[in-house]
Amino acid sequence: MTRDFRSDNVLPAAPEIVDAVVRANAGPMTSYGGDEITARVRRQCCEIFETDVEVFPILSGIAGNALAIAPLTPPWGAVFCHAQAHIEREELGAASFYSGAKLVPVDGAEGKLQPEAVRAAVASARKTDVAVPACLSVTNATEAGTVYSAAELRALGDAARELGLRVHLDGARFANAVAATGPTPAALSWRAGVDALTFGATKNGAMTADMIVLFRKELAPELAIRIHRAGHRPSKMRFLSAQLQAYLTDELWLRHARHANAMGARLAAGLAPHVELVHRVDANIVFVRMPKPLAAALRGEGFQFFEWGIFGDDAYRLVCGYATTEEDVDGLTAAVRDKMNAR
Repeated sequence: MTRDFRSDNVLPAAPEIVDAVVRANAGPMTSYGGDEITARVRRQCCEIFETDVEVFPILSGIAGNALAIAPLTPPWGAVFCHAQAHIEREELGAASFYSGAKLVPVDGAEGKLQPEAVRAAVASARKTDVAVPACLSVTNATEAGTVYSAAELRALGDAARELGLRVHLDGARFANAVAATGPTPAALSWRAGVDALTFGATKNGAMTADMIVLFRKELAPELAIRIHRAGHRPSKMRFLSAQLQAYLTDELWLRHARHANAMGARLAAGLAPHVELVHRVDANIVFVRMPKPLAAALRGEGFQFFEWGIFGDDAYRLVCGYATTEEDVDGLTAAVRDKMNAR
């Protein structure tokens, strides 16, 4: 039984992913993305998203976000994002480094952006010469563990078009968002106005692979140059693409996400009678508020999780993943129950 709920990143790579990397290691293969495996990944994405797309395998979500945003905005541009967004709080200014653009954080309840708040932020920016509004970056599932519906994303996409902004979607947990809401991947991306998607796999069973799915194909030549110049075009790209091919085959990505979400729901239900849930739980992340002595006692028994100070100094984040088991979840909820009852 694992007691590690720090992140879905801490879990091992899925066996299907590891096996795919081993299979890709047979014989020579064209380098720098000219291989057949990478071509298959593109065809899979065209089918999954029901449109013609360009696909760029990438080594990390941070690089994926930053490089996807870069062709969507000029160096003098402003990128509007939620105040809790990963690109704002966790990526050391990578988006600005690769594009030159300025990030403009926008507040919103439950980790979500609202169209009127975006409109107000853009109007405020246009009264200054700090940066020219150019892009909107949305995260789904959000950093608060909530998920946008297709209608909510369409409303943001409509606002962005009205304001002349291109749209980037940080989909580090895109699979969890699709699994949680039910609409098609297309409905949660380009049909809602998204121009470029950072499609996460590493948090959902991959080893070292995410990808940029580009819906505005006319931007592909520029993005290809930026990725190469940034040093994110590995010569043996087949090993990234092999992971992604396995991830997309037979809906492995959705099966993993559904399981992770189910474990998140089970954890929330088990904890709710004993500690406060900070947000509703839409996907695989549970935020709780609990006494610090309880957190210390749980850690003393080997349970691992992160403090989450933006929600208060007694707030903690617990994350389930594709390999989290019912036994893992029930072990934590039993420990919380027993310690709260003993107080």
